[in-house]
Amino acid sequence: MGFMDKIREMGGGVSPELLQNGILARGEVLNIQQTGMQVSHGEITNTRQVCDVLLAVYMDNTPEFQATVHQGIPVLLLQQMASGNAVVAVRVDPNDHSKVAIDFDSEVPTVTLAAGQANVGSAAQLLETGTPVRAVIIATEALGVKSSKSGEDMYAFQVTILCDGQAPYQTQMGNPVPDNAKPLLFPGANLPAKADLTQKDHVAIDWAAAVEEFSHTKA
Repeated sequence: MGFMDKIREMGGGVSPELLQNGILARGEVLNIQQTGMQVSHGEITNTRQVCDVLLAVYMDNTPEFQATVHQGIPVLLLQQMASGNAVVAVRVDPNDHSKVAIDFDSEVPTVTLAAGQANVGSAAQLLETGTPVRAVIIATEALGVKSSKSGEDMYAFQVTILCDGQAPYQTQMGNPVPDNAKPLLFPGANLPAKADLTQKDHVAIDWAAAVEEFSHTKA
């Protein structure tokens, strides 16, 4: 690293080469710490607060990893970045995944999860071996990633689980959702599912059965 590179890094600057040639990926902000250094170029819209940002980074077909970036953050975005659910586009050096920079000029990409990543593939297994239940949707959120098994968009769910002989309970889980089932993603939707009752967050919605039920109801 040359002298000018060190000066740029201290001021929260980013390597132009990394922004130009780095692989576009998805970064979830886990923590952000202000360093006390501010870089200003006149108007507040051009003012940046230098921060250390801890990210969970998702690249196509690559296991999730964490990286810390030392970068100037536009002051108008600080509150959003510290909200606890901020997601940003990042650039990753293909030869060194420790070199990551936030790319404020790019849209956050949708990426395909790596095969074998936690909870990937568990939905199919649950549908084969789980206990039949009903899952009543409380809330859903698109995760911006795709299942490596099915290629379907992954969603986070908050649901109430209803099962004969068991007390109702609420849980959160992630499930892939086929395109033809997305109209069923509304609060109050009561959907067929399978669950591992020994692990409350192990729930898989049976989308084929749900779509069939919905179609029959509307017929």
